[in-house]
Amino acid sequence: MNGGSSIIGLRAEPAPDPFRADVPPPPLKGPASVFTEDYNDPTDDAWDQGRTLALVAGGVVAVWLGSMAWIVRGAIGSIDPVTLVQLIAALCVVPALVGIIWLLAMRTSRSETLRFGVTARAMQDEAARLERTVAAIAGTIDRNRADLADQVDTLMTMGDTAHQFLGAIGAGFATEIERADAHTRSLVAAADATQTSLGVLLASLPRAQAETETMADNLRQIGLSANTHAAALDAQIVALAERGREADAMASGAAQRLAAHIVRMEATSETAGARLEDVTDSMSTAVDALLGRTADAVDEARKGIAAQGDAMLAMVRTNHAALDTATRESAEALADQVASVEDAIGRVAQRLDQQRASGDAIVDTLNSGLGGVETRIETLHRQGLERTQLLAASISALGGSADAMTEALKSGEAMANRTIGTTESLLIALDAAAREIDETLPDALSRLDARVGQSKAIVVAAKPELLALVTAAESTHDAIDAIAGVIAEQRHVLDRLSHTLIETLASGRAKADALGQMVDETIGRTNSFAEDAAPRLVEALLRVRETASAAADNARETLAKVIPDAAAALEAASSTAMRRVTSDTVDRQIQAIAESADAAVDAATRATERLARQVQVVADQTAIVETRIEDARNERETADRDTFARRVSLLIESLNSASIDITKTFAPEVSDSAWAAYLKGDRGVFTRRAVRILDAGEVRAIAGLYDDDAGFREMVNRYIHDFESMLRSILAQRDGSPLGVTLLSSDMGKLYVALAQAIERLR
Repeated sequence: MNGGSSIIGLRAEPAPDPFRADVPPPPLKGPASVFTEDYNDPTDDAWDQGRTLALVAGGVVAVWLGSMAWIVRGAIGSIDPVTLVQLIAALCVVPALVGIIWLLAMRTSRSETLRFGVTARAMQDEAARLERTVAAIAGTIDRNRADLADQVDTLMTMGDTAHQFLGAIGAGFATEIERADAHTRSLVAAADATQTSLGVLLASLPRAQAETETMADNLRQIGLSANTHAAALDAQIVALAERGREADAMASGAAQRLAAHIVRMEATSETAGARLEDVTDSMSTAVDALLGRTADAVDEARKGIAAQGDAMLAMVRTNHAALDTATRESAEALADQVASVEDAIGRVAQRLDQQRASGDAIVDTLNSGLGGVETRIETLHRQGLERTQLLAASISALGGSADAMTEALKSGEAMANRTIGTTESLLIALDAAAREIDETLPDALSRLDARVGQSKAIVVAAKPELLALVTAAESTHDAIDAIAGVIAEQRHVLDRLSHTLIETLASGRAKADALGQMVDETIGRTNSFAEDAAPRLVEALLRVRETASAAADNARETLAKVIPDAAAALEAASSTAMRRVTSDTVDRQIQAIAESADAAVDAATRATERLARQVQVVADQTAIVETRIEDARNERETADRDTFARRVSLLIESLNSASIDITKTFAPEVSDSAWAAYLKGDRGVFTRRAVRILDAGEVRAIAGLYDDDAGFREMVNRYIHDFESMLRSILAQRDGSPLGVTLLSSDMGKLYVALAQAIERLR
């Protein structure tokens, strides 16, 4: 206020470039005099004046409090609360007034001028320190940028190396898959040929069964006819049983050797599968370790960049907030002071306005410089984040492709191993079955033919015995004729007996006639037995024996009283004749024929059962083969579905990645929320954004950009190619039409239609 003050260093020099670390900050200038008159620093005077005023004010307050305490010293114990409150209020009045007067005395123009100068110097010092800090930050950012570029180059080199390595692995896997496919095709062809052979075999089984039934009927007829033949068939049947047991023992030994061979083949297959699984596991472990190291390196780089960016942003925000707060407080204090002493500083109003303008210019310069710093830091952070996200997306896509390739190779290897094992077992079983059929069926047929020939020979050999039986029947007839003659002679003797025996003789004659008739019937039945078969002969002989026994009994009862000697002779002759006819030889031959017939039936039954078991084994093996073929077909369909799902997922990932590039072509600025959604798993966020930003005008501009920009042309061609490949794969499925319509109506389909129409691929 007295014209002796000055404004110190308020107008600063132009600020250096805050982003050049090689430019040192300008030196701070010393305080310069604003006015032309002499100036003496009034700090000591102001300090002395303030101390004197403080001592005076303190003395006045102490005198007031002491005097008031002296006045109320006698009534201090009897004061009521209301009076005490009023006393305290009265005691506070004078100290308050003294304080107000002291404050008014201290807030002079000279003190305010000094305070403003101190504030200006502090602001200038703070600006200088801020510039040095910004320069240091810029240098650190440049070094971090260089380090980041080196790390990015290293990661790109590692990624290229991993890509080449995985490409080589993929080529090797593709070669192995092609080999497995070739083996599978050959196995399928072999299975088809086997199925054709089994079809022929199954078609021939009904004919074989019919022939078997025919042979069974012939065997039954032969068995029925063999009932009339001799007992020589028993020894041959025993020999045939021995041969059957030998054949069973040979078949059991062959089956055991075949089982041992199959076990050795299964052990060899399991060893090969274990080795292949070990190789695949080691390769998968190496790929997983490489991907893990790459992901760890990317995560460490991302964390370092994020930490540096956050630290720089926090430092800049802190400095900016402190500067804003100090500037705002200083401006507010200055405005209040200028408003309170406006009338008193009229002589320096113009200079203060100029100084205020200079302060505003400094603040604006600082704000603009800080804004540029923030802009550069934000740009650097965004670029680093975009590169890191692109690198993370590329590594993630590479890891997904490697995982999908590994899973596809594992499933293909497992399916090929199962198919190879199943086909080998099938071929071995079919070979064993065919070999067993080829070995056993001709022998069985030859044995059956030999058995039929032997049966025919036995029938031929039995003819002399039948002729001997006919001769025995004729001798029986002669004996009966002799008996009839004896009876006639006895009848003539009886006629000459006494008249008293006439009635008895008449009845005996009648009975004798009946016996003659029975004998005639016996002779006729014997002839019919000789003409028909052995069973009727047995039945006739039994009847003859029964009839003869009955006749003998009747004759014995009739002639017991008259001619006991004749009856005894007749009974003896009849018994002798019957015993000669039904001798032990005939019974033994009949029993032998019955046993031979039973043995022949049993042999035929066993042969039929064995043939039926072999046919059942062939049918079971055929069912097993058909089941395994069906399982292989189901496994192949499942593998095809899994492969289709993996291919579609990879194509969708490729389409989403291509949509990122297409979107950046039309909208370079990508928000952090979109990247955050993409990294969290929403792969279609850029596809939806591309569909939204491609309005009619953009679609018209796509054709020109497609013709002029080679990179954009490659991105569009890749997107259209991948989408059409996925669409063809979906339409090739059984229910592909609804899925194709759904795919075209999705965001990816809309983007495909827009791009295809823009480049006139779809009209």
